[in-house]
Amino acid sequence: MTNDSFNNIGKRLPYRESEDYLDGLIDKATQHAISQNKKVKQPAWRLKWITSAAAVVLILIAIGVAVMQHESRNTAATLQANGPLDEFLNTLSDEEAAQLQYYEIEEIPEY
Repeated sequence: MTNDSFNNIGKRLPYRESEDYLDGLIDKATQHAISQNKKVKQPAWRLKWITSAAAVVLILIAIGVAVMQHESRNTAATLQANGPLDEFLNTLSDEEAAQLQYYEIEEIPEY
């Protein structure tokens, strides 16, 4: 049997794909590759967004801590100011200071 006679006997492969099937398969593979590419890029965008949000939060925390320290310094400076009432209260013993809370006015005069 020669090579020409073998080609002319009409033998086919058992699985023959049509052009429409191959075109559809190529389109499906292309769409899948495009969707996978979008999924890969999306986490990078999210990472930038999360990093930016974290930086803003850290800046706000730093500002809050600075403001709180400034207020505590002002409060400490205010408490250190000694007026006449502060000097009087500093001279009291613990027993005398405990009696201050029980101080009552017996009668309020009416005018």
